[in-house]
Amino acid sequence: MEKHRVIITTDMEIDDMNSVVHLALYLNLLDVEAVVYTSSQYHFLGDGAHTLGEVTSHWRTKGRRSCEWEVVPSEPDPEAGSLTSYRPWPVHWLEELWTGDYAEAWPYLCANAAAAGEPAFPSPDELLAKTYVGNVAFEGDVRADTPGSDVIRAAILDDDPRELWLLSWGGANTIVRALMSIADEYAGGPEWDAVRESVYRKVRVAGIVDGVGQDNSWADHGRELFGGLRLMRVPFVYGGYVDAKLGQPDTLPLFRAPWPQANLVCGNGPLMARYALYGDGRVYEGECDRFQFGRHARLDWGLAGAPAFQFDRGDFMAEGDSMTYIPLLPFGLRGADEDGFDTLLGPMYLDGEKPPVEFAPFTAPETNINPYLRAYQEDFAARAQWCANAPDACNHAPVIAEVSPDTAAVPGEPVALHAVVSDPDGDVVTCVWRRYGATGEVLWEAAGADAEFTVPADAMAGERIVLTLVARDEAERPMTRYAQLAVTCR
Repeated sequence: MEKHRVIITTDMEIDDMNSVVHLALYLNLLDVEAVVYTSSQYHFLGDGAHTLGEVTSHWRTKGRRSCEWEVVPSEPDPEAGSLTSYRPWPVHWLEELWTGDYAEAWPYLCANAAAAGEPAFPSPDELLAKTYVGNVAFEGDVRADTPGSDVIRAAILDDDPRELWLLSWGGANTIVRALMSIADEYAGGPEWDAVRESVYRKVRVAGIVDGVGQDNSWADHGRELFGGLRLMRVPFVYGGYVDAKLGQPDTLPLFRAPWPQANLVCGNGPLMARYALYGDGRVYEGECDRFQFGRHARLDWGLAGAPAFQFDRGDFMAEGDSMTYIPLLPFGLRGADEDGFDTLLGPMYLDGEKPPVEFAPFTAPETNINPYLRAYQEDFAARAQWCANAPDACNHAPVIAEVSPDTAAVPGEPVALHAVVSDPDGDVVTCVWRRYGATGEVLWEAAGADAEFTVPADAMAGERIVLTLVARDEAERPMTRYAQLAVTCR
């Protein structure tokens, strides 16, 4: 199995911490080359000598207002330039996770991976060696190369032919610093055009939205150097702070208490015990009260268009950055590698383009717009058990093989669909082929791994119809895998 190659940069927001814990359950399915601390408009550590204004003239942080004011203005805090640090995170949090709670879960994770026929999980020492400090001092700080920007630069320029996914979970500044370093070496020279084209072919960035990250570094420094860089997005979110209130109907119960506590946190060892929920009593040292969601279970950013929410104790809280890596997981959907197919969070598209599906923020969808969301949350619960239980006490996903290839057919022509489906645990697997619409509606379906699809009579020449096999095992904690094929109308 060829894994997607990934580098993560994170500002260690509480939702980032949850994203790291969740990601730990899938580290064997991605080639995570580095995890890099970075800064953002929400968190920076300072350097002990300067202020934000001395380092970054174009900041976005709301500064002390976000902690102290009942209603926070939409514009950045003009007084934030005097800040020497802002909501700093616990230094060495990642290193302590790898060598502590992850190390305790690691033997169980590896045993379950073997039972599932998956690759082994990376060791704690391997992850420790892949953890770097990037540009953490200030929001938008791109003053100098750092170990974190150096490892990103080296990965961009190396000979590995695979796509390199740079996942921005905080500000983009450490990624931008790496790009600036490449430009410093090559811009204006005879190799510059070739180097830049190589970067465009190789690098994909997720987490920069509407042309900016969680700072202004891409807009201020990166875009002018690498304007053709592909900034990728997906239409559906995962892990938003309001998912326990505004999730889609079929999945909402899996984001509300008591499900997250019972299925994710309890009985799954110390790694999953770290996973934060609303009202769970956790207090984060140095954080202001507005963001102490474990204490008061209240979300009130004080921002226009973002209403206050009171949550129940044990509700799902947030993983605001997991939506960058979830589309890359190998569940059998082809959208991370090929246009026109799905990922677990819908089809990918370029930042700046019209999204394939649009919906209003802070509005509960009336239908199940993402047909893969519930199954993914169920998968999370099944793999959470892997952290503290032997394989015979856990579930492992169905395996799909020998899938019919893509084909072409004329309107009215039947197309035979075939796959071989097995289950590592011997569970019964329910299989159904489906054609989904843009907002998750089922346009056609047929039961069984072997089925027949008739091309619609009104299909246009050149139209490509994507069919998805859904294979779900009948287990206490079910798991689902997929296969996709395309039928092109002649």
